[in-house]
Amino acid sequence: MSVADADRRLATVELLGVLAYGQLRAFGAMSAAVRFAPDARAAHRIAEFGDREHAAYEALHDHLASLTDLATAAMDRQKGLFDRFFARAPLDDWFGAMVFFAFGIPLARDFMRTVVQLLDPESGDVVLRTLQDRADVEQAAIALLRSELTDDAARERARHIVADLLGQALTSFQQAASDTDALSVLLGADDDAASVEVRRLAMDLLTAHRGRLVELDLEDPEELTQD
Repeated sequence: MSVADADRRLATVELLGVLAYGQLRAFGAMSAAVRFAPDARAAHRIAEFGDREHAAYEALHDHLASLTDLATAAMDRQKGLFDRFFARAPLDDWFGAMVFFAFGIPLARDFMRTVVQLLDPESGDVVLRTLQDRADVEQAAIALLRSELTDDAARERARHIVADLLGQALTSFQQAASDTDALSVLLGADDDAASVEVRRLAMDLLTAHRGRLVELDLEDPEELTQD
């Protein structure tokens, strides 16, 4: 294995560690929300979502473990960033949980979609399959939140939570990008070019995020096209 190939393998391991630990925390968030469900039907639905999150975690972890004997160590390196993000998750009532599932967790999935192109075909296929297996969960989460947005006060509370989540997500993304050269290695770019690409990735995340705001009438679509 050449030095370049070895560097790419290490960068892939590091990035998969990011995705696997983030996925584990997403499963934990789903599980925590079950107790706030207004009825057994809603609790059952969230439990089903949690099952899919755990299955996605297992797929990412198993692939990561096939690349390194230090899979949990690769995940632990990302623990601080994700723990800070999930600590801001409003999982203390049903409304907050619905906002988080409609906006917070999809932010992580948007990141997965943007970086999958950087991975080797096998790793990229694993990530794509986990996304495809949970595509309907995102739409279901949006539908559940829409049913909670019954008045201006609810919409204003949702906007406040979403703004806080977005700020923390972008801070975590920028911190992760500065703490590791994994993206630079996978991009095959020098520091300056990688910095430009990281900013582009961040803009892609923001565009997808704002699209969800428009879908739920939490932002004016005209404002989206003017930026």
